[in-house]
Amino acid sequence: MEELARIFLLLEMLFVNLITSHLCMERKNSIKQIIVKLILFTLLIFLVAFLIRSKFNLNYVNGSVLILLGLTYFFPLKYLYYESSDIILSIMFFSWIHTMTVTHFSVQVSTSFGFNNHFQMALLVQTVIYLFSTPVIIKFAKDKFSYILENIPSELNRYLVILSLLEFAILSITILYFIENANSFWKVVTVTFIALISSISYHLIYIIVRNSKNIDFLKYLAYTDNLTGIKNRLALFFDCEELISKNEPFTIVYMDLDNFKKVNDTYGHSAGDVYLKHFTKATTETVGDRGSVYRMSGDEFICLYNENRIDLFLATFDEKLVSVLEMDMPFLGVSIGYAKFPQDANSIDELIQKADKVMYKVKRQTKKQSKPSIVARTFSNYFRNTP
Repeated sequence: MEELARIFLLLEMLFVNLITSHLCMERKNSIKQIIVKLILFTLLIFLVAFLIRSKFNLNYVNGSVLILLGLTYFFPLKYLYYESSDIILSIMFFSWIHTMTVTHFSVQVSTSFGFNNHFQMALLVQTVIYLFSTPVIIKFAKDKFSYILENIPSELNRYLVILSLLEFAILSITILYFIENANSFWKVVTVTFIALISSISYHLIYIIVRNSKNIDFLKYLAYTDNLTGIKNRLALFFDCEELISKNEPFTIVYMDLDNFKKVNDTYGHSAGDVYLKHFTKATTETVGDRGSVYRMSGDEFICLYNENRIDLFLATFDEKLVSVLEMDMPFLGVSIGYAKFPQDANSIDELIQKADKVMYKVKRQTKKQSKPSIVARTFSNYFRNTP
C-alpha cells in the first residue's frame, strides 16, 4: 500500500502540473487527444523510472531523478501546444514551484508525526492542501500569469524564464541537498519561504507588465489620431526632433484637403469622416515603409518622408488617390507643399512654416484655375510652385 500511495502522490502532483500548464497555453489538439498522448507519455516515464530502479537495485527512485524525468514533459507540451519554448518552460517552472512545495510539506508533516503509513498520510495531506491551493494557483495562472505571458515584451521574456528557472532550481536544491540533515520543521519553513518569495516575484512581475501595458496604451492615446488611426501632431514633433538630433535628412510634406467644409455641409459629418479615412489610406499606402503620416488638424496632414525623390512620391500619390478614393462623393483635391531637412530649415517649426507657405501658395493659385481633373490639377500646380 505504501508503494501504491507513493505512486499516487507523484501522479497527483503531475496532474496538478499538467492542469495548470494546460490552462496557461493554447492547445493544438482536442482535449481527448491531449489526455491520451499525455497518459501514454506518463506510462513511458514510469517505465523508465522502473528500469532505473531495477538496474541500480533501488528501493525507490530518488527526488533528483524524478525532477529530471518531470522536466521531460517539456517535449509533449511543446508538441501539443502552440506556445514557444521559453513560455512553456516558464509555465512549467511556475507550476512546479507550487506542487513541489506542497508535496515536500506533505511528506515532512507525515514524517514528523511518525505515522506508520508514511506515504498514505502524505497523500492525504497533499490532497487536502491541493483542494485549497490549486484553485488559487489556477486563478492566478488564468488571470495574472497568462496576462504576463501574453503581454511581456519579447526582449524581457528571457528574463522571466531565467527567474523561473532560478527559483525552481533553488527550491529543488534546497529540498534535495542543502537541508538534508536539517530538522523537519526548518525544512518546511525554508521551503515555504522560498515558495513565498517566488509568489511575490510573480506578483511583482504582473504589476510591472500591467503598468507597462497601461503606459503603452496611454502613449498610444497621446500620439494617435482617434479618427484615422495615424499619428498626431504631438507624435510628429517627437519623431522629427529625433531625426534632427541624429542629423538624418527627411522631407516634410504638408497636405491640406481642398473644400473639405463643402464635403461636411453637403454630405454630413459622417461622410466627412469617411472622406478623411479614405484619404488617410491613400496617403499611408503611398508612403509605405519610407516614412509616416500624421494628422495635424481637421483637414490638414503631414507626411514625414525619408527619401529625397519627392517627385516620385507625388506621382505615386496621384495614382493612389485615383485608385483608393472610390466613394459616393467626388474628391475635391488636395494642396501640397514641402520642405527638406537640412537644406530648407534646421528646426521642425521652420520646416512646417516653409512647407505650409508653399502649400497655401499652391491653394491660392489653384482657386484661380479651372479644374478639368482635381487630382491632376492639384499636382500640376504643385510642380509649378515647388521651392
